[in-house]
Amino acid sequence: MGTFRLLEHTADMGIEAFGETPEELFRQAALGLREIIFGPSEIASVEEKQIQIEGCDREELLVGWLSEIIYYMETRGFVPSTFDVSEAGPDRLSAWLSGEPFDRRRHHIDREVKAITYHQIVVEEVHDGWRARLYVDL
Repeated sequence: MGTFRLLEHTADMGIEAFGETPEELFRQAALGLREIIFGPSEIASVEEKQIQIEGCDREELLVGWLSEIIYYMETRGFVPSTFDVSEAGPDRLSAWLSGEPFDRRRHHIDREVKAITYHQIVVEEVHDGWRARLYVDL
């Protein structure tokens, strides 16, 4: 079972995610991003969005994945509740987001994330699964 924890950094905030598989790792990283932005909150799953990303390595895929989630939040007012990553290969990611439209009465934004950075990014296979670390620009 995967987990994530948030990391403090001067003007940034980090996510360290763990998963038994790359798919679980990417799901946990997305949960960490959602926690940075919204904190713990109730979000319904009334809409789905499909995301497919290609990249040269898993670090690029992770940045692209989380950037795409931010794109949906900022440009389409979509608040994600669940993340179903069906493929997180070395150069391709395929996933579904479930969530609902942003409602300022119910969804409180704790922090605004400007961008996902490559600063100290790591995606690696470890003895009991996968680990990633990355920072977001606040």
